[in-house]
Amino acid sequence: MTASPALYSPAFAHLLRERQTELDQLFAQLSVATPEQARGSWKGTLMAVRGLDWLPRGLAARLYRALALPINPWQGKSLEGRSGDNRWLSPHGIAFGHFRIEQALSQVDGHPVLLLDYNVPENPALLRSIRGEARLLGEQQLLARMNWQGRQGQHRILYFTLTLAE
Repeated sequence: MTASPALYSPAFAHLLRERQTELDQLFAQLSVATPEQARGSWKGTLMAVRGLDWLPRGLAARLYRALALPINPWQGKSLEGRSGDNRWLSPHGIAFGHFRIEQALSQVDGHPVLLLDYNVPENPALLRSIRGEARLLGEQQLLARMNWQGRQGQHRILYFTLTLAE
């Protein structure tokens, strides 16, 4: 899969049909965002959830569209300099799941990423194994992936997009 101008539109419908391996290829082509570029409240859309690649692409896309509806309490993230948190109920809503933000090299592909490290004292133990990575998808748009830090290394759980909320 190659990057094209269509990927930089506000609509990410075509990304909902992609498999993790295809999003890996796209992610590898993107440049890293600075913490300053990523500052703000972001609306999130989940996709390419691990274990669901067996679903036909159209059915998977419909499932991910449903996860973007208000029935899903996770609505995005707030990023402010060197820290951030998940937002529930709205992109400006309840904060839960805090993380530290820094530019680092990805443990997945070795290229620069904006690292969202959940291994912080204020999180419950279950969340501390999450390592998010984000890169610029377009103006005010990020493509990100959630990795789980296990004993055997990092395992990709899912991808998501973030679009700057107004």
